[in-house]
Amino acid sequence: MKIRKANKFDLPQLKQMLWNYHDSGNIKGLDITSEETGLRILSMILAGGGVALVSEKDNTLTGMLLAIRSPFLWDNTKTIMTEIAYWVEPEHRGSSAGYRLLKEYVEYCDELKDLNKISNYTISQMEGQELNYSRFGFKPIEHTWSI
Repeated sequence: MKIRKANKFDLPQLKQMLWNYHDSGNIKGLDITSEETGLRILSMILAGGGVALVSEKDNTLTGMLLAIRSPFLWDNTKTIMTEIAYWVEPEHRGSSAGYRLLKEYVEYCDELKDLNKISNYTISQMEGQELNYSRFGFKPIEHTWSI
């Protein structure tokens, strides 16, 4: 199992994993309005607007962590990295893929912080998950609710 940055050749598998991620959620009322939205977001990230990390085994992607860079709402002189999708295919859960994706994300973002390219970074957690991100140094800052 290896972790690496995604590239344009990964788009078909990334798009499929993004659909798997979407279909696993339980948010009602957020229907798909365009099948191309995911591809546009992935393209924006691959063009430098964030980071797309993938786990790979035998030339097959087993997981992904997608994050997007954006100005900080309260101080636009600062930029933050926000994770938008963290997914390991069900048949690869229990492997080291999830841990290694998150570890690489932290290392990558710490490097960007050291270079003053971002001021901080976030990770989210879907309802029902029991992941302890504090061991990576994260602290909870909010809990999002949806209707």
